[in-house]
Amino acid sequence: MIKIMLHLLMLIFLFIIQVSFIQVLPFPLDRIPFVLIFMIYTYQYKNQTDSWWWLICYGLILDILAISYAPFEVFSYALVSLVIMLLANRVFTNKSFYSVTATALIGLVTLSISQLMLMSVFNLTSSSDFLWQNVLYTNLWAGGFASLLLLFVFPFMQRRISLLEKFFLDRI
Repeated sequence: MIKIMLHLLMLIFLFIIQVSFIQVLPFPLDRIPFVLIFMIYTYQYKNQTDSWWWLICYGLILDILAISYAPFEVFSYALVSLVIMLLANRVFTNKSFYSVTATALIGLVTLSISQLMLMSVFNLTSSSDFLWQNVLYTNLWAGGFASLLLLFVFPFMQRRISLLEKFFLDRI
């Protein structure tokens, strides 16, 4: 029960950081995929294998609050979680900066493709415009900022154990 509560608190913390802080930054900076990067870092580098569901819950929250780019984000983020787990367990098994970055970039490509597919399916039934350029442009910025975030955060996290990890992640 405590483990579930800690996961919920971590999900709420990540969602607050992503939606309340990062989303209000000016244009290109609001594309930082913090929840995705944190999930990949904890899953692949810190072996927190329970963190995969943070992305699925994040997609569900985006759908409930209707603040997503594409409809049914929960399916896109579930697919991304599956791809990240397969990549981390089968392809990029070492715990280096390059493997974590490659996993993040392939995860963002998977997210882009799944969002475009869902948008095209829903565009068939509606009369709205199909704005595929916006999704690609947004996720292109997200890929660049994901790489930069990992470039600056990855070495820092290797040298120091943060309070969050010390008191929170080790208990999950």
